[in-house]
Amino acid sequence: MGNFNLRDVGYPFIKSYAVTSGDTGICILGDKLPPKVFVTIPRFQSGAPATLGTVSDKVFVTIPRFQSGAPATLGTVSDKVKDGNPVITPYPSWDWHTNSNDCKTDRLVSVFRVMIDDCGRLWVLDTGRLVDKMICPPQLLAFDLKTNRVIHKYEIPNSQIESRSILVTPVVEIRDTRNQCRNTFVYLADCQTYSIIVYDLLRQTSWRVSDKTMYPYPNFGTYNIAGDSFDLMDGILGMSLAPSVDEGGRRLYYHAMSSPTENWVYTSYLRNETRFSQNPESSPEIFNTYRLDRRTQSAAEAINKDGVLFFGLMSDIKIACFNIRGDYGDWRSTDIVAANPITLQFVSGMKVVKNRKGVEKLLVLTSRFQKVAKGILDTSEINFRILVADVDTLIYRKNCGKQNIWKEYGVFW
Repeated sequence: MGNFNLRDVGYPFIKSYAVTSGDTGICILGDKLPPKVFVTIPRFQSGAPATLGTVSDKVFVTIPRFQSGAPATLGTVSDKVKDGNPVITPYPSWDWHTNSNDCKTDRLVSVFRVMIDDCGRLWVLDTGRLVDKMICPPQLLAFDLKTNRVIHKYEIPNSQIESRSILVTPVVEIRDTRNQCRNTFVYLADCQTYSIIVYDLLRQTSWRVSDKTMYPYPNFGTYNIAGDSFDLMDGILGMSLAPSVDEGGRRLYYHAMSSPTENWVYTSYLRNETRFSQNPESSPEIFNTYRLDRRTQSAAEAINKDGVLFFGLMSDIKIACFNIRGDYGDWRSTDIVAANPITLQFVSGMKVVKNRKGVEKLLVLTSRFQKVAKGILDTSEINFRILVADVDTLIYRKNCGKQNIWKEYGVFW
């Protein structure tokens, strides 16, 4: 539904800033896009978009500073247009993005992903990295979307990170909406130290959790996409929270990007700080890996209200689905919902949202990152896309749909 190549950013004293090859372009103002949508578009060394999500009434864009030249790392899409492209306005203000090296109180150094919760808060995960160096402590911030003011800030302790840490994905679990939604936990994925940092908002403390399921697999460190090959050893990146609670609690689904497996853990275990106080790897028994796996890598994932998990398949250039009531990779609960060798190259972002009529839509961002990684991105081509589809239509008569969950066992892949 959206193709893009260039984006302009508006700032005081700067007429316009042309971001490399469509860092943030999307068709966001058209009638076809579901309402209440934001897009998170990190910069991978050369400006490849990475992911997307939902928000109240704004379209958010992130541009991580993995290379020099990005004047701001978080912004909103304005109604101004330059050369056919909407202009990005720094969020919450231009001052937050200046003099990053000073590590001032009100700062945003490099934001990879953000998440909006049901309490109207924008959670921003700042890596603190400028190009390839951590210059400020990583931090988690919450903004009130009604006032655009920061209402909470937490710096990750040095004891829970390493110099190579890259905090890429926040997932928010609200335990109780009373008392100003303070009973909230945020799970932060560190794709380079292969761990999850658990943050307890009520107690304003955090702890680190790690397990071998969060590590990349050496045999899956080489990516082959549409004839291009590159190496990348990323650990835990894709994470999503089950929409409901089963007999053991609520599940957090996750996978390392450079791996073939899908895993899950009950959040009740993660929320128990005592369990990990002496050793972040103290409880391997609580982590679960499905016995069947993928034959290729996967980045983002998203779950709908009925427990259907969507994820991209890198080498296959497809989007798959899995019903979490079944077994991952079992053909009774796993299927392909979309395949296109052109438009689905490198699915880096994914989100399930509802439109004004309450109909669920799957939004997918593809970036052709293999071209970026190899330094052969052709800016005259369409490299980045936002795609949208009706969830019910995607899973109709598919094995991940509710009507097809109990069939004779068989391996899907």
